[in-house]
This record gives sequence, structure tokens and C-alpha cells, in this order.
Amino acid sequence: MEQWLEAGTLDSLWEGEMCAVSVGAVDVLLCNIDGEVHAYQDQCPHLANPLSDGELRDNVLICAAHEWVFDARTGDGVNPEAACLRRFPVRVDGDRILVHVGQAR
Repeated sequence: MEQWLEAGTLDSLWEGEMCAVSVGAVDVLLCNIDGEVHAYQDQCPHLANPLSDGELRDNVLICAAHEWVFDARTGDGVNPEAACLRRFPVRVDGDRILVHVGQAR
């Protein structure tokens, strides 16, 4: 059975912004890129620092700890390229943002 949990609303996540939320027992980083919402575990794969402490700029996430860079649309590593973020499926139902934390990619 699929379990989609509410992570916030579109009204609270404007285009070009990111925000940290708790979904179930998982810390999630939401990013609104060109009107599409993306969800990642709020943790850099390098040293587990919260990505929400970093910044979202020009469609990339930049970790505050050591400036690792990730594509905010895919979670793929930009620098270093071999790294990637744990990504969660997202649905939008009206204004509600729903995330499935049990199905990370």
C-alpha cells in the first residue's frame, strides 16, 4: 500500500525556494524549481550535513559545509559528479504537497 504524506503547501513553497520539513520520521528538503516540486533527504551524502543549511541558486543545491553541488531538479551530483541525493516521489493534490518517503530513488 502506498503512503503519501503531506509535506506542505504550494502557498508556502514559492518558485525558486527550498524549505526543510519533517515527513513522518524523515527530514526532507523541498525545492520548487520552475513550478515543479522536488523532494530530497535533507542530508548531504558527504558528511550528512543538512542541505537546508546551504542554498538554492540557479537550479543547484549547494551544501554549506563543503560546498558540494547538486542539480536541484534531479539530485545528481554536479561537483562531485559521482555523488547523488536520496530523492523521494512527489505528488501535488490541489495546493497540498505529498511525499512518499518509503520509495526513495
